[in-house]
Amino acid sequence: MAATLLAALGVAFGFAFLAYVCVEIPRAYNHVTPIWLSNGFLAACLLSSPSRRWPALIAGAVLGALTAGAHAGDSPLVNVILVTLNITEATLAAYAVRRVTGDSIDLGRPRDMLAFVLLGGFMAPAIAGTAASSIHTLLRGGDLVQNVIGWVLNDMLGMLTIGPCLLVFFKAGLYLRERPLTRDGVLSIVICCLMTTVVFAQAKYPLLFLVPPVMLFVAWRQEVLGAALSAVLVAAIALVLTISGRGPIHLILAGTGTQSTVLQLFLAVSIFVSLPVAAFQRQRRAILAQAERSEARYRLLAESALDIIAHSDLHGQMTYISPAARTILGYEPEELLGTAYLKTLHEDDRAAIRRVVELQRNCPEGVTAPPAETVEYRAFRQDGRMIWLESRPTLACDPVTGAPTGITDIIRDVTARKTLELDLRAARAEAETAAAVKGEFLANMSHELRTPLTAVIGFANLLADEPALSQRGKRYVDRITTGGRTLLATINDILDFSRLEQGRITLEPRTVAITGVVSEVLEMLAPDAAAKNLVLRSVGDDTAPPELFIDPERVRQVLLNLIGNAVKFTEVGEVRLETDYDIQTGRLRMSVTDTGPGVAEADQALIFARFSQIDEALNREHGGTGLGLAISRGLVELMGGDIGVESTLGQGARFWFEIPAQTGPSHNEIEDEVEETELPLPPPGVRVLVVDDNAGNRELVRSVLEAVGVHVAEAVDGEEGVAAAAADAFDAILMDLRMPRLDGVSAAQRIRAEAGPSAGSPIIAFSADVRSGPLDPVFDGATPKPLTVASLLSTLSDALTGPPKETV
Repeated sequence: MAATLLAALGVAFGFAFLAYVCVEIPRAYNHVTPIWLSNGFLAACLLSSPSRRWPALIAGAVLGALTAGAHAGDSPLVNVILVTLNITEATLAAYAVRRVTGDSIDLGRPRDMLAFVLLGGFMAPAIAGTAASSIHTLLRGGDLVQNVIGWVLNDMLGMLTIGPCLLVFFKAGLYLRERPLTRDGVLSIVICCLMTTVVFAQAKYPLLFLVPPVMLFVAWRQEVLGAALSAVLVAAIALVLTISGRGPIHLILAGTGTQSTVLQLFLAVSIFVSLPVAAFQRQRRAILAQAERSEARYRLLAESALDIIAHSDLHGQMTYISPAARTILGYEPEELLGTAYLKTLHEDDRAAIRRVVELQRNCPEGVTAPPAETVEYRAFRQDGRMIWLESRPTLACDPVTGAPTGITDIIRDVTARKTLELDLRAARAEAETAAAVKGEFLANMSHELRTPLTAVIGFANLLADEPALSQRGKRYVDRITTGGRTLLATINDILDFSRLEQGRITLEPRTVAITGVVSEVLEMLAPDAAAKNLVLRSVGDDTAPPELFIDPERVRQVLLNLIGNAVKFTEVGEVRLETDYDIQTGRLRMSVTDTGPGVAEADQALIFARFSQIDEALNREHGGTGLGLAISRGLVELMGGDIGVESTLGQGARFWFEIPAQTGPSHNEIEDEVEETELPLPPPGVRVLVVDDNAGNRELVRSVLEAVGVHVAEAVDGEEGVAAAAADAFDAILMDLRMPRLDGVSAAQRIRAEAGPSAGSPIIAFSADVRSGPLDPVFDGATPKPLTVASLLSTLSDALTGPPKETV
């Protein structure tokens, strides 16, 4: 409150003092008032104060104005009218300027300077001064036009002289911090004062044009503060000397009114020119300083960057390269300037980097350059060591014209990453080689394991048919058969998974009835379910299309795994197979639901992983490799489908899979079911050559075939098989695929090529490998190991009744 009151008193005194000076001093020299400073003083005080103080300051100004008017001899009415118009002019000027500049005005900003000059220096005096001069002329008489012009110019000159100067002086500390007074600046102000004194101290020559250039020089050297100070000094010197009867103004012979007007115009133009120039000079200096700081900051970033920042012109010559070149390339940046960067590149990679750069550099004018392409290449350090670099050359354009100026590039050392990539590639190649070796090992293991299993299971089956075998012996034989089949299932799982990993399993889709596949699977697993008193049933297969185009063997394998697991882990209740077909999407969905222990949510993601079993106790109780579900997932995905599980612990589980299955050709008539026929037998008296390196397998085949009247000859390897086929005629040849000295495929090809008596006879592949892929065309059929009587006899019968093979 005390500060506000003190400010109001200061405004009252200042307004009254300036009014007295502007009226009494010219009157003493018989001059009209050439300048009215009080309104500019009040406007400057208002603009430098917060809005809440304006009422107090205006009240102080009213008090000072009334006092000055009374001292000048104005009547109370005239005094009140003039005071009201003067206060209104100052308040209008301050209000209008503040609407543009906000609460803080800084004449060092060109916008604020122009706002004060246009709104405070011209608009407000033009409005209020016209009204005041018109009333004054009406009350006291005189030429209206001359009074209006003189009054308005007085107010404008006062507003433009003292207003900016006071606003600058109020912030003198800020301007001095930005631009301290220098010896050159002080000298320029002294020169300005001397020049003004010289011009206005003589009355012979109209040298007014010499003052504004000096004021501009001061504004350039000392910016806003210097311009304001020079404006005050020039106005003071000019007014004092002019009022005292000196100066070029007195060369004008049109009277004191015209002289006063010319002086006012001179001072107004001088101030109006110097102050805006000072503001623009300050802004220019700030922009340059900001640009220098930005340049320094960007240069610091470029020089501190770990990557090389480079720029080349449109001819490929390096114009800038950051200090990181010293660390990455071993060159000093100066050594690479003015040269082509390609000189450090590996010869084999120059074309690649040149192509990327030229693609950017040769972009047609007016066409947006293509996205920068990242390229990796080799380069040589100064010490000769080769390194890998990565860069992304980008077209640089002029920010104003948009014309291309060169190529900017950020170059990174990626030697460590490329070394790691090369190591990973080598490791991958090594892993793939190891996988191939593993596959070959598993294939050999398949042969070596299945060969004795063929004898074990085959002879166990033959022994089980012996009538003289005791009950205990039959039980032992059953145990041998069961153990052999279990071992065979384990081997098959491992081999199937290995073939899935290697992509060696091929699909053989054909049109089949899904009801037949379901029936076969349930029939195979019915004994296991019956042994545990489980209900095993199917739902929905009879509503599916009668024929679907699928791979029945792979679908059957998946169903056997899912239903087999359900039967294995379910102790009470049922196992249900549900079949559904979506006609719109052409997809077959099958699900197996059981009433077993269920699968916890946390374990559901594990059960399809290889060699994964979620409960070791269940593993010990039920056995298994943990590959069944992993194989099922692989087969379903190979068929283009999805597989999953839905289960709650303790409430059973539902395993499902979904595969694409197009409908097969429909039949208008339902074929009658064909009753099972007896096992096909080869014609009696036929001669068969058995080529196998395993004596047990040869004896097993001999036992089966001789029982049905077939004459059997044997060969212990491929070489003996070729010799036997060349020496005698056989109706069929049973050929093992893996044998020492000469394998089965090569032996069969030689038999065909040598055109012996058995060259056109059917040759049947006899090996565990016949399941792993397509059969060589040299063979007429295949029967897998372990041997089954039905497979052997049916394959042999089919081969004997088929068309003979042509010899090569």
